[in-house]
Amino acid sequence: YRLLSKSSFHLTFFIYNNMRYLRRFNESSDNIEIVQCDKSRESYDFVAKHLDILDFDSYINNENLYQICAYDNDKLVGVSIFRMKDGKIHMNYSSVDETYRNMGINKKMKLKIIEIGRENSCTVITSNVRQSNISSLKSQQGVGFKVNDRVDLTYPDGEKKLPLYLHL
Repeated sequence: YRLLSKSSFHLTFFIYNNMRYLRRFNESSDNIEIVQCDKSRESYDFVAKHLDILDFDSYINNENLYQICAYDNDKLVGVSIFRMKDGKIHMNYSSVDETYRNMGINKKMKLKIIEIGRENSCTVITSNVRQSNISSLKSQQGVGFKVNDRVDLTYPDGEKKLPLYLHL
């Protein structure tokens, strides 16, 4: 057996991990079903364990609040909540189970919301993202969102809020 140099080992490890990631992505993302679904305690609890969101009654009773769910067979693995009113959509919350992240599920849910927006003659979709949340920003830009740099917003904790928009 030939010993690998330290740099060869790191390169081999990097290639191995990326091949595992690609194999996992191809196997898992094909099984995921993205659907518009009714609001429920299950979907509320799923999002609430990942994000600080409005209370359950406000969530259930808001007639302008809709959601997209991602399922792996019968298992709920992702939820994206959005508001649709007066020809506009605002994407509020999105969460994907930790074991299903980096598989394109969030992107698929965003594409479904865009499809719904077009079907309902919406003219624009907006969203906000924390400046530190690079993966969310890249995900939204990957489906066509642009940063509205004419507005300067911050979250209550002082972090910069990036307002995003997509014209349909």
